Amino acid sequence: MKKAFILSALAALSLNVHATDLSKTYLEIGYSKSDFKEEKYFDKTDYDLVGHQLSLSYEFENGIYAGLHTKRHRETFLVDLFDQDVELDENLVELGYVAHKAQSGRFSIGAFIGALDLSVEDNSNDADLYRVYTEYDHCFNQYFSAFAKLGYESVDGEGASSENGLWTEVGIRAHWGSSSLSWEFSQGEVVEQVAFVYRYSF
Repeated sequence: MKKAFILSALAALSLNVHATDLSKTYLEIGYSKSDFKEEKYFDKTDYDLVGHQLSLSYEFENGIYAGLHTKRHRETFLVDLFDQDVELDENLVELGYVAHKAQSGRFSIGAFIGALDLSVEDNSNDADLYRVYTEYDHCFNQYFSAFAKLGYESVDGEGASSENGLWTEVGIRAHWGSSSLSWEFSQGEVVEQVAFVYRYSF
């Protein structure tokens, strides 16, 4: 009887750890890379922009969460026979809702709104970015979790036709206490991105 009680207590504690790990209240900082998908922007085999990203998110008790996400990717390339600095800045606001909580996972719906700014030397092109998505976070145990997002993306650039279509993001995290490290990959209509991210959950 005593052994069964201890096992039940450990199981309950394990579930609480999982719920904490999947919280949307966190601070993230990471290293990431952007790859352009089409040659009308750059030849994706030759041009990789690298840099850092920063995210801050908060989840309210009712399951609504909001976040701010920025990425700063830069590199110097040979463009038209000259070395030129290429920069990609991404600034997004996120709003979402945890619609369902299961024993080992959570389903969410959300949206991003913001802007992309691509600069080559003194020439800059801005685009409005919109995404809506569904997400599933899953805990394998107290040390590992994974997530997948599937949604729709619209990129409306100045003086150019909009790019609309599927957007996906997947990742896997290794947890220890309130900290975690993750590998993440996302693919949209314009850019593919890979990131290695440290997260601290509050």
